[in-house]
Amino acid sequence: MGECSNVYECPFEEFSINQNDILDSVDKEFVLKKTPILPIDIRANHLMKVTRDSIYQDYIIIFVNRNPWNVFTSVIKSGSNPLNGLPPNSNSEYHIKVEEYIAASTHFLDAQNKELYPNLYSIKYEDFFPNNYEKLRNLFDEIGLEYTEDIFCNRSKDYIHWRNIDYNNIDKNNVSYEKNRYEYRTWQINQPFQNMNSEVIVPDELSDILKNSNIIQELGYSDPRVTG
Repeated sequence: MGECSNVYECPFEEFSINQNDILDSVDKEFVLKKTPILPIDIRANHLMKVTRDSIYQDYIIIFVNRNPWNVFTSVIKSGSNPLNGLPPNSNSEYHIKVEEYIAASTHFLDAQNKELYPNLYSIKYEDFFPNNYEKLRNLFDEIGLEYTEDIFCNRSKDYIHWRNIDYNNIDKNNVSYEKNRYEYRTWQINQPFQNMNSEVIVPDELSDILKNSNIIQELGYSDPRVTG
């Protein structure tokens, strides 16, 4: 979305758009801010109440949900345990517990009621890619984002980097969760647009919770390791 010509993309993840973002956007039609923990942040309230009665009522909110087995594979690789609290000296920003994901997923289902909540758009991560990005292109058209094939290259995004991290000096052939997380994140968000789901490493206890969740079943998600 940030590659669209009528979008100004804020490079860091925050909760709201401020006046400086508006000024920086110059003549762009949209300002894009990534707030991945927004659904978790508002889980104590009903999503629709929040969007109607708070600063979010004037936002276009695009709610992306991803297969939880893949979500928690990433969480586990980053050193967190979704079933327990944080390990010592860890950063809570990247910690997602299983009950928080399931709570956020209930909001994702609610957000699909476009008649009641026209400023909410919902799409599954896995639906980005099939049929030449058909569902993603339809979403862009509905919102008014300027779609071209070039937006998937990410060639203009070298400016997106964590403070004090130089993208050009990162060893792009040796980047992993085990390295500096700021380097990893900088490398990750500068990759060409592609499906980043990988081999699942979710333990059985967590997998059973997901498998037996009515919400996860309603979303149509299942363990990618199970076939047939």
